[in-house]
Amino acid sequence: MRVYLSLAFIICCSLTAFSQTIPIKGSLVDSSESKSLQNTVVALLNSKDSVLVDFKRAGAKGEFQFDVPDSNNYILLVTHPYFADFSEKLMIEKGKPVDMGFINLISKAKLLDEVIVKANRAMFMRGDTTVFTADSFKVAEGANVEELLKKLPGFQVDRNGNITAMGQQVKKVLVDGEEFFGSDPGIATKNLRADVVDQVKVYDRGSDQANFTGIDDGVRDRTIDLKLKEDKKKGYFGKIDAGGGVRERSAFNDDASKSRYYGAAMINAFKAKRKLSAYAISSNNGFMNLDWEDAGKYGGGGNSGVSDDGGIYIMYGGGDYNRSSGIPINYNAGVHYSNKFNQDKHSINGGYRYVRIEAPGNTQVFAKNFTPDSSWSTNSVNDFMNISNKHSGNFIYETKLDSMNTLKLTTGANFNFSKSDSRYNVENINDETGDFINTNERNSSNDVEQSAYNANLLWMHKFKKQYRTLSINTSFNANESKTDGFLYSKLDLYRDGVVDSTNIIDQLNNIDNSSSNVGARISYTEPLAKDFYLEASYGFNLANRNQLRDIFAKNGNSYTDRVDSLSNDYEFNEISNTPGLGFRYSNKKVNVNIGTSVGLTNYEQVNRTTNMQTSYDFTNHFPRARFNYKFTPNKGLWFYYNGRTIAPSLDQLQPIRVNTDPLNQVIGNPNLRPSFSHQFNLSYNSWKMLSETGLSFGVSGGFTQNAFVNFSTITNAVRTSQTVNTNGIWYGNLYTWYSKKFRSINLDFGLSPNINLNQRVDFVAGSGSTVKNITNNAFYNMRVRLSRDVEKKYRISLDPYFGYNIAKASVNTMANAKYWTGGGDVAIRVYLPKEFEINTNVDASLRQKDSRFPTNNNFVFWNAELIKWIYKKEFQLKITANDLLNQRNGYSRDFNSYSFTETYNTVLRRHFLLGFVWNFNKMNAGAPAPAPAP
Repeated sequence: MRVYLSLAFIICCSLTAFSQTIPIKGSLVDSSESKSLQNTVVALLNSKDSVLVDFKRAGAKGEFQFDVPDSNNYILLVTHPYFADFSEKLMIEKGKPVDMGFINLISKAKLLDEVIVKANRAMFMRGDTTVFTADSFKVAEGANVEELLKKLPGFQVDRNGNITAMGQQVKKVLVDGEEFFGSDPGIATKNLRADVVDQVKVYDRGSDQANFTGIDDGVRDRTIDLKLKEDKKKGYFGKIDAGGGVRERSAFNDDASKSRYYGAAMINAFKAKRKLSAYAISSNNGFMNLDWEDAGKYGGGGNSGVSDDGGIYIMYGGGDYNRSSGIPINYNAGVHYSNKFNQDKHSINGGYRYVRIEAPGNTQVFAKNFTPDSSWSTNSVNDFMNISNKHSGNFIYETKLDSMNTLKLTTGANFNFSKSDSRYNVENINDETGDFINTNERNSSNDVEQSAYNANLLWMHKFKKQYRTLSINTSFNANESKTDGFLYSKLDLYRDGVVDSTNIIDQLNNIDNSSSNVGARISYTEPLAKDFYLEASYGFNLANRNQLRDIFAKNGNSYTDRVDSLSNDYEFNEISNTPGLGFRYSNKKVNVNIGTSVGLTNYEQVNRTTNMQTSYDFTNHFPRARFNYKFTPNKGLWFYYNGRTIAPSLDQLQPIRVNTDPLNQVIGNPNLRPSFSHQFNLSYNSWKMLSETGLSFGVSGGFTQNAFVNFSTITNAVRTSQTVNTNGIWYGNLYTWYSKKFRSINLDFGLSPNINLNQRVDFVAGSGSTVKNITNNAFYNMRVRLSRDVEKKYRISLDPYFGYNIAKASVNTMANAKYWTGGGDVAIRVYLPKEFEINTNVDASLRQKDSRFPTNNNFVFWNAELIKWIYKKEFQLKITANDLLNQRNGYSRDFNSYSFTETYNTVLRRHFLLGFVWNFNKMNAGAPAPAPAP
């Protein structure tokens, strides 16, 4: 027999003698004791006919390596008398080495002891990738991928759809290794059905350049890759979900007679590697808003504050931040296409999405404000209507020119056309006397056109010497925003309780913003010794930003008088050259990356209105350090440090007054200098697959030099602010996560204590001298997670939390606050006879009462649903009751510098819906699906 195997091997080698060879290597590890498995037999078979190509015995450290032609695909087979066999199909890419990392073998004794390891391998390790076999985790008929992820050990999916896997937040969700509808993970997890998924792979995805060079640069994003079943890749499948109802009449529902509806449909037509998907959604019973990523696509930035949970929120474009406002009517549709050609040498991935939002609403704000010598209350009401139409497209093309060269083009475009109307009333009251300080009635309307374009071209070249590479990355970004708006404001100032003076603003605002950025980076890597590499780089960047503000006062019946004090034409240019040098040491356990770049930057400010030009140079250092150490494939220590420069925005620089909010006016500061931020993170992560036990903890933090902060002058409760530079800004976070599966009682347990600390600085000038206001915030939080799942009977999860907030501001001790928050979420699904199901969810939100605010904000939100499956569970009827206790609200509480604010936004309250679901599926059922690799 050995003679025949040897002969087959010789013949195979002779047929491929003139092909280019690549290494296939890895290391074998005992998954329970993390021991190397010396002398284990490792065989390599041809994937087409399973003919033996080569075999070896693992070395002293469990290592093995084959050097084979890159013109075939292979099957790797590992056998050991005391461990379960391991088999893996290898899809070879020309010229690309295959490093399988650590291969965990499971003891045959463990196979008998551990319930979780079934004959079909419910969970296993493939190198650094954890793989879950989807069919081993039962979900309800027609369930989506999000429901499947909730079943997987080590996974958590919160109420907003954010996913945590093995203690780390998931950044990307791929389908068969490709992006699906751009980079929005919710499209895949919420709309793809669980029964089309074969495997869920979890791994840390490196950068494009690291994947190309084979040198780990320490840049990792926790990624989920949904591998679809082969028999689901030929045919079509989808889902239609629709329903409607009427709101309950109550004092809170002024439009009670208006019916509520929703409709969603998605269809997927797959054929081999071609994927075509489309979806459409329309509803008036939910909300849709720009997420943080979308907001970034249109440029801009804003202020920040600390919310109830200790997190930092970011406000975009005049205060519209990512919170629920109004009861929007949504129209949402998209199409996605991806394919690979010519033996995967060419691949394309693209999509288009359209969103229309019509959002009428009402916002009420109650605030306490403090200066060194006074305090006052603010009460405001804002009735608004916002309408936006958003278009976005993305396209990726990648081609392997040959075994040494790869080209990747990534492009995208985003357009947003919006209209907004607002009727705003506010009153400021002296806390000591109870008299009005001022009142303001303000009406405004704005038409905004925004566009954003981006393109990135990456060329990567490998030399014959392994790990010697050259890459060139070029990028282009352009953003434009045009605003035409009207503002009418009447501001009454009071003295001794009566109106002393009135200020009227009636103006037309024409504001054009544009920016462009062209950059290029050349990177060269050179192996200096075994596992030790050098990277030399050079970057060039050219940026241009413009803002044209034309403000016109009303003259008769038209707006023709240009207000010079509010108008300006301003330009900010930046040219930078950035050489860099870095060193990397990388092997299976240790990865160290240390380097720095030097930015030689020229800034130029051009005030076209005054014909003034200011130019100045900066030399900035961008140090970086990353360290990873893997004790075992599932246990590791990570550290990183980054330093970077942040340039001021045009709004912060332009030396004019912005009066669109007469009570909070802003003046630019052309004397601002760039700030420099330092960020670090140290974390430890451990995951024991067989016992389903996870532990993760870490500490992160940072501080900023020359940070951008506000200098505010307050007179009669009217604030005029300007951005200035200062030091003393820092933040810190201590986070932990522990999870454990208690199989004897079928209970999943999770515990997550966290601490958030931060310090912010601003300057406040009241009637007396200017005070440096230092604000310290501390938030302590404990969250527990308990869940139990009994197949075909019930599933219950309990997620209580408790937090304590401390806020201290040096401006005035009256601004200090200490209060607790608590609550939790209870979700129950019960499976009844006759194909009925009951789902219910109770979400409690509790906050300590504060005497400075008018109400006690404790709420319980309760939703329930009754489901009936019909016709082999292809169809579903359901009755849904939302907000049964009629307590739903858009409440939030924030402590920001010297103000303490409670906000109430209009949201949809109690309503009932009758719904219908159709899961349709016409896949290739004529031929059986190929058996998965064991």
